[in-house]
This record gives sequence, structure tokens and C-alpha cells, in this order.
Amino acid sequence: MFAKKFAKDLLCSAAVLALLSGCNSVARMGENGNMPTIWQFNDQAAEDANLATVAYSQGNFEEAQRLADRSLQSNPKLPQALIVSAMTAEQLGHYNRARQNYEDLILLNSNDTTILGSTSGKPEKMSTIAQQRLRMITLQQSKMVIEDDNGAKVFNIEDSKALRQSKSAIAKAIFRAQKQKPVVEEPTTEDQIEAAEILFDDGEQNVIARFLTLKELAEKDLVTQEEFLTARSANIGALLPMTNGAPAFGIDRAVPSPDLIIERINVLKEATEAKAITPKEYLAERDLIIETLLPSHPRQRAKKQLPSKDIMTAAKNLRKLEVLYDLNLITTNEKNKEKAAIENYLGINRAENKVAINNTQNIKEENTASKTSPEEEKAKATPLVPMVSNPF
Repeated sequence: MFAKKFAKDLLCSAAVLALLSGCNSVARMGENGNMPTIWQFNDQAAEDANLATVAYSQGNFEEAQRLADRSLQSNPKLPQALIVSAMTAEQLGHYNRARQNYEDLILLNSNDTTILGSTSGKPEKMSTIAQQRLRMITLQQSKMVIEDDNGAKVFNIEDSKALRQSKSAIAKAIFRAQKQKPVVEEPTTEDQIEAAEILFDDGEQNVIARFLTLKELAEKDLVTQEEFLTARSANIGALLPMTNGAPAFGIDRAVPSPDLIIERINVLKEATEAKAITPKEYLAERDLIIETLLPSHPRQRAKKQLPSKDIMTAAKNLRKLEVLYDLNLITTNEKNKEKAAIENYLGINRAENKVAINNTQNIKEENTASKTSPEEEKAKATPLVPMVSNPF
């Protein structure tokens, strides 16, 4: 009885091993059906690879790595040893080693199959699994969003590099906007870009790049209309500070270019389609990217920007509005409303406001007495704000 049970257990283990490794046969019963014959290994490398597969399936990763290494010493191109070594290296956090083994499998492009790493639960070509796992490692090693020292979510990019990308994003948007305009006598696009860089400081250029990215994500259907409107509404105060609440704190920080963010989301989509990551993992990272870009429900907001108290700064802010409008980041109504708010504060203190109110009352009284027409009343009014032409 014991001998028969041992034979059945051994055969069962051999069957599992065959399924994991994709081998046709590793053991068979003797002629009398009681005891198995010797294992059908081709050589020592294959035997070590099979034992490594069993160790991996049991969660004994150190042993699996040792056996896989020994197998690869005998046969560096054995597919089964390569995939076990690669997946074990992943489990142990040795991603560069895993990457190398996966790349070797892809180059071999053999017809060997396995269920190790298969997302379908069925045997798949090892080279196909290698491509999926390699894509996953790339995603893990190139996180776009990380935590700063305070625990806040930020983009994993250097400030100097991000600023170059923000300038590039603005330049690209200006080129695109100019092409959509009718042919008129205007300064060249290069002049427009230079003027924009002078108008906006580094932080403001990062903010603009974020809004340009969100807009492009919406245009490419990578975010829903609701997501776009919610994120924009929560942070539009960064572009229109006089007529809206303060935006999320930190959106003036470094930000990758729209192209890089869009590429990252597309890579995540491809990884999901290839079953390298789950749909849940895709949505989790995509949502994190969007939330880091422009938080829809900010936990902390920036300080409210105070109105300009000198005519030069206010005039500059009016020029900024024109640029934002040309970039199609704000609407006509939003621009006009913000412009009116800036003009109301333009170099006018309380005493001047009082004088202006008295002057307005006197004008009304004079108009009532003399019954002047609306055209005459308009002609008498003195504009409080000088005309500011488009800087471009």
C-alpha cells in the first residue's frame, strides 16, 4: 500500500511539474502500473530546471534561484531555466537580472510553453510571457508619481528638466494655436514664445503645462469629460485668481511634458491589454497621475493671490490673460470677467474709490439735470484702466 501511494504521489508531482514547465513527459508508470520508471530528463540542465520550477511553485525562491543558476551554467539558453530564473529574480527584487533573462527569452523566441506567469491560467509561449513581464518591470522601475519628503504625491522629475519640458509644452501649444488662426499681420511664433517666457515665471509655466496636459488628455479621450471639468474647476484659480478660489497647493511644481504623461497612460493601457497588469492596476495608476496633475478635491490649497496694487503689474496680468486665451485654456467669458476684476483693483485705493464713487454720483446728477443722451454720458466718462494691447 505504501509503495503504491508513493508511486501515485510521485506521479502527481511529475504531472504538475510537466504542466508548469511545458514538458511532454517527466515520468511514466512501469509496465505493471505500480512503480514509476526513471525520470525522463534529457540532461542535468533540464533536471535542475525542473527542480527549480518545483521550488518556485512552492515559494522557495532562494532554492529556485540556486537551481536555475546551476541549470544555466550547463545550458545558458535553456528556456525553462531562463523563465524560472527571471521570475525568481523578480520575487527577490533583482529586477535588472530578471530583465536580462526575459530579454534572452524574447531573443530565443522558442515554442516552449509554461503556465508560470501566465495570466490566463493556461500554458503560453515563454517568449510571450517574457514580453509581458518585461513590460511590467519597466512600469515598476519607472514610476511617474512618487512621494516627497512630506508624503505628498509629486511627479518623479527634476526641476530643471521639468522646466524645459514645460517651456516645450507651451511652445507647442502656441504653434498649434497660431496655425488655427486666420492669416493676419502678427509677430512670428518665435516672438510669441519668447514673450510668453518673459510674462510667466517658472512656477506659472509649470501650471500652464498642467492645464495643457489635462486638455490634451481630454481631447484624446484618456480622461472623461466629468474628470476634466472637475479637475479644471478645482484649480482654475491658478489661471484666473481674481474670480476663482485658490487652486491646489503645489501645482506650480515640476511636471513632465504632456507627451510623456500621455505616453505613460498609453503604456499602461497596452500592458492591460497584454494582461501584464490588471485593469484595476491600470486605473489605480492612471487616476493617481491625473490626481497628481490637477487634484480634483485638493486637501490643501495655495494661498489666495492678492490683487495687483500697481498699474504695471496689473497690465502684465492683463497680457497674461490674452496668452491664456490664445492657448485656449480659458473662455471669452472667463477672460472678460477676470479682466474686469483686475481693472477694478488697478492702482485704486480706498480714497480713490471714494472719489470715483462721488464722481459717478455727480455725473448721474448732472445727466439727470441736463438730460444728456447715453452717447454723451459715455463720452464724458474717463476710463480707469489704460488700454493694454496684445503682447504678440
